[in-house]
Amino acid sequence: MTSFRLEMDALVVAFTDGAPARTYYLDKESGRVFSLSDDHVDAESEEITVQLEVDGGRRYLQVPKPTLEEELQEQDSFMESLEDDELKTKLAKVIESDHDGSQFQELISRQREAREKWMSFCRPRARERADQWLKTLGLSPS
Repeated sequence: MTSFRLEMDALVVAFTDGAPARTYYLDKESGRVFSLSDDHVDAESEEITVQLEVDGGRRYLQVPKPTLEEELQEQDSFMESLEDDELKTKLAKVIESDHDGSQFQELISRQREAREKWMSFCRPRARERADQWLKTLGLSPS
């Protein structure tokens, strides 16, 4: 396994961010995790995009995004983990008709307590997925 210094907190953020317009990359040499936004084009972003194309995945690895199905499963698992009947009831009602997870995200973003519970639920799971991804790549952060 190749060992390198890694910004693990940034990698965990990348694994929790399902925004379709943002793509995260891991620099295997520096351990830095950075993102590019589809809706923000500037000279620096264009330069990085060219470097990524030239690199061909040798140094810079695209961090995988969860599929819609995985995101919806994560939302269901979160709801089932809740002991708070009021929040659980609200989420169950939203999830019932929310085919793309957007209503769930909207409800979570509007309620601080729900957002904190969601992040507490997601972070360790994202960390686990990040660790597994690194392992499949033969990378071991130091």
